[in-house]
Amino acid sequence: MNTANITIVLLTLLAIFSATEGKRQPRVLRCLCPNVQTGHIPFRNLKRVLHLPPRPHCSKTEVIITLKNGRQLCLDPNDRPVKILVTRSTKRQHRVTHGVNN
Repeated sequence: MNTANITIVLLTLLAIFSATEGKRQPRVLRCLCPNVQTGHIPFRNLKRVLHLPPRPHCSKTEVIITLKNGRQLCLDPNDRPVKILVTRSTKRQHRVTHGVNN
């Protein structure tokens, strides 16, 4: 094969490989709570409590609550009422998953 044929084959292969490669979505690895709230916790409207321990991409402990209207709030995990909320939520979840009725 001469140089022109090799060039055409290489360009064709390059076009095929670049066309078949899907677009990669960038993975955003960061903390979910850039800002946290302190103070009043709307217990009546509380639907879900999510406690996230530190992870490789976020060195902070995060507490995210979901309200009945779907709104999510980030709470300060060092706030005393939040600690109590997380403890109660963890105990409740443990009872549900392990079948304890107390």
